[in-house]
Amino acid sequence: MGSLAQYRLQVISAARQFKRYPRVAMDNSWEGDVVVRMVIGADGMISALSIKSSSGREILDQQALAMFKKAKPLVQIPSTLRGKEFTLELRAIYNLKDQDSG
Repeated sequence: MGSLAQYRLQVISAARQFKRYPRVAMDNSWEGDVVVRMVIGADGMISALSIKSSSGREILDQQALAMFKKAKPLVQIPSTLRGKEFTLELRAIYNLKDQDSG
């Protein structure tokens, strides 16, 4: 299942360019980890997108969903996964000390 792990890493990598630290979260020093569950249907489209593990802050959770949704079309699905439904778990970390997260 190496191609699934590789695809997951490529989606996470593509998502970085869409990551934004919401201003209200920065102003309030809100931090957190979000785990997003993305189900890719056999047609290659997102069939479900949900929060598996919340950061505790709705605005961070919503930003994580948006980020991964935008990143998904940028990454080609490996041939071994085409025509199959599969699930990805994607993690976004919002940490004020880590400027890369903003």
